[in-house]
Amino acid sequence: MAKQDTEAPALVETIFTIPVHRLILWLSLAAGAMVLIIAIWAMTHNRYVVTVDVRGMDAPRDCWEEIEGGLLTRARDAKRTRAPRRSYLGYCGGVLTTHGAFALPQTYPRPWVGQTRAEIHDRLKRTCRYDLVVTADKRPSRRDAGKSRRNPPVIRRVMMAYPC
Repeated sequence: MAKQDTEAPALVETIFTIPVHRLILWLSLAAGAMVLIIAIWAMTHNRYVVTVDVRGMDAPRDCWEEIEGGLLTRARDAKRTRAPRRSYLGYCGGVLTTHGAFALPQTYPRPWVGQTRAEIHDRLKRTCRYDLVVTADKRPSRRDAGKSRRNPPVIRRVMMAYPC
């Protein structure tokens, strides 16, 4: 009868000479890092800081446009506290600046990042200068003043107000 080696070390499963438990740890950390990178990119994509002088405010304090209910959203009716004087700014109006017309975010749904429509509306005053964080397809500039856009830049945050 042959003797069995009962004191042999346990075999560790490996893939390409890497222990499986260590490989699983590193792959899960890499996947988490990728999710974090994508989330950061999505939050900062197409965001610009611009310094503008506010020429006029033609937007109601509360406004949201109607949407059709989708798979994850409910249908809602359009509502605003008042109609803007300038109809070309759209249903929810806008803020007239030296860099063109900017839109305010809709009241509902509440933004995850940035300030609410009411907070931005209360902070902006005519003839004052502000640093604004806006989302737009391209960086707004003084050359855009007077141009109409289908999708105007949306103000996400009032960063700083200069003395008026």
